[in-house]
Amino acid sequence: MARTITHQDNDESKPALFGEENHLEISQQRSFASLIFELLSEKTPSKQEEKIFELILNLSIDHGPNSPSGVATVNAAKDGKTLSEAIAAGILQINESHGGAIEPCMEILYKIRNTKYEIGNLVEEYLKEGKRMPGFGHRVYKEADPRTQLIFKKLEEAGLGGEFIKVAKDLEAELKAQKGITLPANIDAAIAVVLCSFGWEAKLANAVFIIARTPGLCAHYLNNTASPISSP
Repeated sequence: MARTITHQDNDESKPALFGEENHLEISQQRSFASLIFELLSEKTPSKQEEKIFELILNLSIDHGPNSPSGVATVNAAKDGKTLSEAIAAGILQINESHGGAIEPCMEILYKIRNTKYEIGNLVEEYLKEGKRMPGFGHRVYKEADPRTQLIFKKLEEAGLGGEFIKVAKDLEAELKAQKGITLPANIDAAIAVVLCSFGWEAKLANAVFIIARTPGLCAHYLNNTASPISSP
């Protein structure tokens, strides 16, 4: 279960609670990243976890107007759609090849870690069936995704996620060996590694990406509305 705001005695006139804490109080003490972490997982992050989580939110906030969600949002803005309509159009583009690969990638990482499933056999199965390995390959970053490199570096410095980093790197190496081309671990795989290191359920993955990307889509909408933004 995710954590949501409740009220004492289910009475909205009484103080709002975040878990068992007064929402007004903790809103002054906790970062937005920390509250998102706890809202989704019902766990309070350690300082190291909070820093890494904030990093993946920051890195996922936008990737330019040519990303699938960016294109859909910009087109909707130019068509005169409202902000809500345009952002919804962008979010609808978050699928298995854009942001949505985090969840299946987490499932693969857990499967390999928990069952010692042979990586070579797994990659062979995907290639024989013509399926794309979720979290690997990128339309821009052909050799290495710099965001992934940064996330892995920070995880290693924090002493987190070592076993999952190794699985991701082993998958990347096996894909290259069997396919003959480099399909680097992209940011979806990097986020999957982070969330696995937190022990999160895979079903939380898409929520993380949608939360992170929404501010960027808002910015693209505002940059492409018919009327320029003016100060009051």
